[in-house]
Amino acid sequence: MFVTRIARNAGALSSSQRVFNVKYFYSTSTGPAERKNKFQLTKDGKLTWNDYFALRRRRKVTERIVTYPLAFGGFSASLVYVATREFDPTPIFGQEPFLIYSIGTVFCGITGLLIGPVVGSSLWRLFHREEVRLMEQRDREFYEHVKKNRADPALHSLRNPAPDYYGEKVKSVEDYRKWLRKQREIVRKGTFHLGEDST
Repeated sequence: MFVTRIARNAGALSSSQRVFNVKYFYSTSTGPAERKNKFQLTKDGKLTWNDYFALRRRRKVTERIVTYPLAFGGFSASLVYVATREFDPTPIFGQEPFLIYSIGTVFCGITGLLIGPVVGSSLWRLFHREEVRLMEQRDREFYEHVKKNRADPALHSLRNPAPDYYGEKVKSVEDYRKWLRKQREIVRKGTFHLGEDST
């Protein structure tokens, strides 16, 4: 009787519900092959530039998400330590203890701010190993493009500053085209103003 009731309940499910249950069950496995299918790969097995920049943005977001709590945590922990510590009037390095403790508190916050991107990048690499492998190929190519197309540093000046020398602000293919136009503008202006001081 118990078996008959289970069979009836199973038969009561609509066909769409059964398909959904099967899809949900098999979607829990996320192997490397499935992660690859999320991205459009070129014929030689590389990420498209659009997917590369999208993953690059996600990696930077992860770094920022980790950086802010680390900076705030370092600053807060050192502040709590200083606040609960009894002050000794004896000078430290010839300076007032309060000044030294304040500098140490700020230093802890800055340290968290500096190591945050490193920790965030490490976490990204840990949980996105397949994406990291694909991104490393494009990273090398992208920085080769940047080195090849950026303006000569000798052409930079206060009136003609270098826009994003390392291409860190490039977030899409359209941004890269704008970056190229700015670099060419730097070359044009720098070449035009070359030798102005001698005339």
